[in-house]
Amino acid sequence: MRPVHVMLFALIVGCGALNAGEPDGETAAVGPAASASQKPRPTEARGSLPEVTNSIGMNLKLIPAGEFLMGSPQTEADRSDDEKQHRVRITKPFYLGLYEVTRGQFATFVRESSYRTEAESDGKGGWGIDEQGKFAQKPEYTWQNTGFSQTDDHPAVNVSWNDAGAFIKWLNSREDVVYRLPTEAEWEYACRAGTTTRYSNGDDAEQLALIGNIADASLKAKFSDWAGSITARDGHVFTAPVGSFQANGFGLHDMHGNVWEWCEDWYNPEACNGRTGTTDDPFVQGDSFRVLRGGSWRNAPSYLRSAYRHGNAPVPRSFNLGFRLARSSRE
Repeated sequence: MRPVHVMLFALIVGCGALNAGEPDGETAAVGPAASASQKPRPTEARGSLPEVTNSIGMNLKLIPAGEFLMGSPQTEADRSDDEKQHRVRITKPFYLGLYEVTRGQFATFVRESSYRTEAESDGKGGWGIDEQGKFAQKPEYTWQNTGFSQTDDHPAVNVSWNDAGAFIKWLNSREDVVYRLPTEAEWEYACRAGTTTRYSNGDDAEQLALIGNIADASLKAKFSDWAGSITARDGHVFTAPVGSFQANGFGLHDMHGNVWEWCEDWYNPEACNGRTGTTDDPFVQGDSFRVLRGGSWRNAPSYLRSAYRHGNAPVPRSFNLGFRLARSSRE
């Protein structure tokens, strides 16, 4: 059983660190293998699913109800013990952000609410990374300063689960709808978009450079001793502007990589193991760790698998940790 790490540095920052190894249906079409000199081009196609734009310019797709196999088969490489495959039914359609919440959208929230993130208010700051690849937690590292350059189109980072909750509370008061974080089951269902492979575009880790920002040749070129990178090049060393890569079958971008994404429910390593038959709309209760999904720009391919699960306490924040919003549908 893979241990649950309490400290953010061990869990998120430590995955694929410099000079360190990694710790212990119908498939979407894929293009030609990405070479070290090939930069993937984002697709304009978003599918035929309805889409809405909210008051702060956030685009959300309507994800239809349906069933899927959650978790990974025993034959999947790099699988963990907490990924037992089981059938899940999502009984109601819901909206999900096409992109991760951006720095610009988070700035609107901060400006209008005068909110101070936990990294700013507790004096400890968040985790940052400098141009030499050194990680540290410092008071100056916040959502506004990660140690590397970001624009308003990049995903908001150094955001705790509690900070995401404050953003949602503000947005719900601004609009007459219900925003929330996706449940873990909704997240994986939306990520897979009908696929049963390791990633939403197949089983080949090198193809990830077409759909997500991952530890790759671009990162390796800057930090030569970075472990776990693919040989393909995604064109970004740190975070990428949201929507820089091809969308999945539901029209969603960056479900693999860029930044880890908080989910609503609690992390339980045994949650999947006791399920039989079909489970409707699972929501895991707990008291210690919240779920994180998707992997990030600095992680090896095993962390970007559709089935990969991880959890952490609600207060940690890091330069590769953000969130994506769901919205309940009236349909």
